[in-house]
Amino acid sequence: MSDPVICGVDFDDFVISMEEFHGYRSPGILFGGLMIEASLHELGDTPYLNVVTETVVCLPDAVQLLTPCTIGNGFLQMIDWGKFALTCYDRLSLSGVRVWLNPDALGGYPLVRQWFERSSHKKEKILFEALAAEILVAAKEAISQRPVHLHRSLKESQSVPTGRCPGCGESYPLHLGPACPACGDQAYYFYQAPTKQATRD
Repeated sequence: MSDPVICGVDFDDFVISMEEFHGYRSPGILFGGLMIEASLHELGDTPYLNVVTETVVCLPDAVQLLTPCTIGNGFLQMIDWGKFALTCYDRLSLSGVRVWLNPDALGGYPLVRQWFERSSHKKEKILFEALAAEILVAAKEAISQRPVHLHRSLKESQSVPTGRCPGCGESYPLHLGPACPACGDQAYYFYQAPTKQATRD
């Protein structure tokens, strides 16, 4: 049996890229790659490809490894629904294919089911090699897909007016309100007092 190829990338090369980009070998990225391949196969040639993931975990990294869509260029959008699903779509026609992992199809794949349902004890970590082998077999049954049409583009196509925050003086998108989120009690940080430098006598 020949080595599997995912979106034109040899399996071993994909795993190496996964480790370099994600930090470790991830079953979620492997499954995500197979989901992307299924969606793109059904969608066909799409020069104006966008992808939306319905989770912020693993799937966005699979998209960035295997497609031209990234967070930085805006062609990858993320919705934090916590669902292991994604949609590849044409940003001009807004037609696409949504794919997701179907839990009902995991009955014959105990390792995949254990991983997906997070039912294993923390000390009983599943070896990536064993899980990956089962994922490659399970994917054809476990990946469900349906054509979709988006209500609207999820990528902001118009320039966003910005201004200076009256609180901190930094630039921010004006549609967020009269002040930037940080000055509006949404800051995820606080400034520490400067440490005093020790002085010599």
